[in-house]
Amino acid sequence: MGYMDRDSINVGIHNFFVSLALVPMIICKFIITWLSANSTVNKASEIFSEKMLEMGLPEDSIKTLAREYASVKDYIFEGFLKRKDKIKKSNARRTGGVQNILIKILPGGQVFLRKKNSDAKDVTSAISLDATKTIILLVGVARALKRDIYWVAVCFTSYFLYSLLFGFASELITKHQDTSKGLLGSIISTIDDALSDTKVIAIVSLALSSHAILGAPFVPLYHLIPGLDFVEHYISGFGIGLFAVKAYRAFASYISYGKALTILGSVKLSHQISLFEMSAELPFLCYSSIFVGSVWEGLEEIAEKFTPRVVNVFFWNGVVDILVGLLGALTVYMLVRHSFIIKKQENCSTLNEKKAKVDPQDVMRASDRVLTHMKGAICSVYSESTAEKISKAVGTYQLNHQKGANTEARAI
Repeated sequence: MGYMDRDSINVGIHNFFVSLALVPMIICKFIITWLSANSTVNKASEIFSEKMLEMGLPEDSIKTLAREYASVKDYIFEGFLKRKDKIKKSNARRTGGVQNILIKILPGGQVFLRKKNSDAKDVTSAISLDATKTIILLVGVARALKRDIYWVAVCFTSYFLYSLLFGFASELITKHQDTSKGLLGSIISTIDDALSDTKVIAIVSLALSSHAILGAPFVPLYHLIPGLDFVEHYISGFGIGLFAVKAYRAFASYISYGKALTILGSVKLSHQISLFEMSAELPFLCYSSIFVGSVWEGLEEIAEKFTPRVVNVFFWNGVVDILVGLLGALTVYMLVRHSFIIKKQENCSTLNEKKAKVDPQDVMRASDRVLTHMKGAICSVYSESTAEKISKAVGTYQLNHQKGANTEARAI
């Protein structure tokens, strides 16, 4: 039994470092493919519109037809990468969106809306979420009485960014979640899943607001209290890691190369991609924590140049802050892995994780194959010759339909 455990650990370490190298490469290839795909679609759409304009169709009709032509890319995307159809039928009210946004900005707004709509789900988390926002506001007011302009700006900026994010963003997503398709629809659905988990968001908001809540009351002793800065960066890293895990799992549930590889008949490559998707969660969390931490340290460096309220510190303090934030993110991963905070994924048990190794060549081959087929399908639909043929066919149909309608109108 001990030997098998040692083998499992060795496989886990192997999969981590392999995935650590593959994650940026897979993301980079995906982005490059879709940038080129969008460029191809834009060029074809221009040709499509120009040809129909030459045929004398009205501009309104041309815009509508060009939009429908370009939307074919979304169907190609869904046909290849959508793992499962998770079209949500929203029960949210379509009216009062602006009113809901304004209410969510106010202290206690989340709890008020839940009580108003008789939604008892995650009320405790909503209370925690509103309490965090209220504390930030009170800290800002307290610093305003002390005429501490720097921390007043920090607190009120944090308050309004937080309120707008979980007010405006959630209403916007609710409004468009039933109509969005393709990559944009998957991203919107991912953000919706992440924002709709009130327990996760309550913890994340508490973590990310720790600088405003803990730091401001102790200014100017903020940098004099031993370890306070490390505690805050650890808490912030915890929040960043939790949101990264939630977003990663949501996005992976919408987009997966596995479906495309199954359609293409690549069982082995599909298995490898599934292993990679499970192994890539921790590397993705690490990259997210380091990226956000680096951005934050960069902003701190900028702040140090423009305000005397922030004490200039040695460069390595920023590096240590990033590492402490990463430690907080790793803590989240250990908790989530044991099904705390976020429930364990059901599909993780379908593969033998303890013995299966991620093969980097197979994963890259799988990625190349999927993206090549997607790019080929898009280029065939949006080539210059195809755009010209489709525009002529659609334009001729529209003209004939318009002439027929005019003839009927004159006959009446």
